[in-house]
Amino acid sequence: MEEIEQHWLFALSAPMAALNGASYTAATYYALEDEDQSDLQKWWGITKRGQLLDMLSMADNGHATELNNAYWQAGRCLPSEWQDALEQLKPRQRIQYQFAYRTQADCGPGGVRAWDLGRMGFLLRSGLRKGFISLDESLWLQGRLALRARHYYNSWNTYIAGYLYGKALWNCSECSDQELAQALMRQGDEHWNRCLLNNLYNGAGELLANLPWDLPLNLPERPDTLEEDAWS
Repeated sequence: MEEIEQHWLFALSAPMAALNGASYTAATYYALEDEDQSDLQKWWGITKRGQLLDMLSMADNGHATELNNAYWQAGRCLPSEWQDALEQLKPRQRIQYQFAYRTQADCGPGGVRAWDLGRMGFLLRSGLRKGFISLDESLWLQGRLALRARHYYNSWNTYIAGYLYGKALWNCSECSDQELAQALMRQGDEHWNRCLLNNLYNGAGELLANLPWDLPLNLPERPDTLEEDAWS
């Protein structure tokens, strides 16, 4: 693959890099080995190849799935239909659906799927550094993430919005039903969310501006070294 095509794939995990002070363009997430701060065992329970490959299924069935229907309905219901839908929900679901209604103009029907896609991109780049997968395997699997990202989003702006809203929901996932609505409203002022946005703007703004969302990607062939049942 051309360098610009690889950079496009790595940009899927740019929000993670912005949060962790990692590289936006290095295939191994951190450019230098002595910079590597990604502890896959501590935070993900990943100590070997099979665990990493199994975790990739989260791209399709991760945290974002909880709001898939909320975003689907938020973009399609008439105002009267939306109110009827809300009345059928339990209190926590109602808060989540209202969150989807407020945010779908920014992230579109893809909702918060970018939260899972971006994190899986991070795992593939970090997994290369740890020696769990090869570069060809990492690029090909990131290409599967790219296909999903382009299906659900139409620009870097909507993709990154989806990631940020997904992170906000995850930050509040342990809040009680009584606390959830206010906690979500406060996420815009949360320290690490603000750091992420600032780092993205200053560190990746020019990079993303030079990576067209619809850039043709000449992905490598599926490596023979990948297990037949590996996620794709």
